[in-house]
Amino acid sequence: MPRLAALAHGRDNNFQLIRLLSATAVVLFHSYALTNHWTDEPLTLRVPELNLGALGVACFFVISGFLVTKSWLARERVVPFVAARVLRIYPALVGAVVLSLVLAGASSSLDWGAFLSHPQTREFVLHVAPAWAMQYRLPGAFPNNPIPYDVNGSLWTLPVELRLYIVVLLAGLASLLARRTAWLATLCLSLALVVWHPEWFPISPYDSATRKLVLLFGLGSLAYVWRDVIPISLALAALVLMLLVVNPADMARGAFFPPLLAYLILVAAYHPRLQWRAFNRVGDYSYGVYVYSFPIQQILLHRTPGLEPMPLFAMAMLLTLALAAVSWHGLEAPALRLKSRFRQPEPIR
Repeated sequence: MPRLAALAHGRDNNFQLIRLLSATAVVLFHSYALTNHWTDEPLTLRVPELNLGALGVACFFVISGFLVTKSWLARERVVPFVAARVLRIYPALVGAVVLSLVLAGASSSLDWGAFLSHPQTREFVLHVAPAWAMQYRLPGAFPNNPIPYDVNGSLWTLPVELRLYIVVLLAGLASLLARRTAWLATLCLSLALVVWHPEWFPISPYDSATRKLVLLFGLGSLAYVWRDVIPISLALAALVLMLLVVNPADMARGAFFPPLLAYLILVAAYHPRLQWRAFNRVGDYSYGVYVYSFPIQQILLHRTPGLEPMPLFAMAMLLTLALAAVSWHGLEAPALRLKSRFRQPEPIR
């Protein structure tokens, strides 16, 4: 039974595939939510305490915690670490902000001059583009849609993730990531504090959904730090999956859901029998799918009133994948190639 440490090196993993599937799950969920068919969403029909959107975002945060912690420990330098995060997050985010403005303005009940000069538009750019705060609405956008005025609800997770990157940076500077017991104790204490005093966490609102994402990110980070003791087993993964299906005492899909999900993701990513290396030669379109899909779905509903969830999903995925591919090859991948310019020489010891 191999340990995670023996497998978690290089790029031989399925994270790119898992992220794309997760982003697709979010698009499918929004196809039901944006048409006011919330309760008809396939996962919710079978598992009322879950939905595909929450599941997709949960997978993102486990993977992010794991890979961002790995990124710090591979460099242990502030400038390369920050540059890697900035070059990954902001090119497509700026593209998503521009797309949201264009599609919202095209659908708005206001003329372009009034739309662009509106205080809400200015606040949207100033808050959302830096990924530090979230604003959902633009003036007059998609006025006749089932969910009017909302332009890109998917972006709400980015301010949470950005703050967690800062936490990893600070933990790395404090040498906590290099001491796994200290990092475990720190995370346990921190989670207890934010449950007790949520106002100490600098994001609003700090609700149950945000707490789950923080926990999932923390579990991903711990998994990397403790990678040499975590077994990667198909048998254990099958047992975990059975627990999630059976849900004894409502615990597997309740209190124990985050660690069980995290383990399934790691097995799916790293078990040698599950590897699909050829998929990694395709571009990483998952982030583009996530940040571009919502306004595309809204403009489709604006242009074609009465669309049902599945036709909306099919049309939106086709358009979003095409845009995500252009974004990856023309914007995101070229930006990521700039990371090499920020590498710092190793200090003389």
